[in-house]
Amino acid sequence: MATRREPPLYLFAKPPAAKLRDLARLRALFGIESRYALDRLHSTLLPLGEAMPGKIEAARAILGGFHGEPFDVVFDHIEGATLKPRKGLRAPGIFQRALARHFAISGFALPDYSFGLHLNLDYPPASDRRASIAPLAWTIDEILLIESAFGRHILHGRRALAVRQYALAL
Repeated sequence: MATRREPPLYLFAKPPAAKLRDLARLRALFGIESRYALDRLHSTLLPLGEAMPGKIEAARAILGGFHGEPFDVVFDHIEGATLKPRKGLRAPGIFQRALARHFAISGFALPDYSFGLHLNLDYPPASDRRASIAPLAWTIDEILLIESAFGRHILHGRRALAVRQYALAL
């Protein structure tokens, strides 16, 4: 008898509502017909394993103690149905490593994960399509704690990102 697995729990960054129209245009431009709702599009920052009740509360508490700054993402090409970032974009990786380190030192057991910023316009994103696109950019200013359960996203928490040190005007 197979054991029942709980749905997965993630930390996501979602594009702002103002960018969803641009993402819909990209889908249309490349003939990507998807039943995956635009408001569910996301970039996975960190998978947290199965969404068990005690784990959800622990993740929410650890996320509440995380202090990160907003960062920009820029997608400039598509592979299959997956938006890929501009080469040399360092901030997402630096941010993700800090987030993973915060969870790990807080005692949260993390599954193996090799982060690479991307945003899937469809699932599964299989296709041999490769093309450059006009840069599509936005600022990530919030992290979402999401349970991905049977075709829907259940929000369990969010953490706003805030600038902690302002740049000096020179």
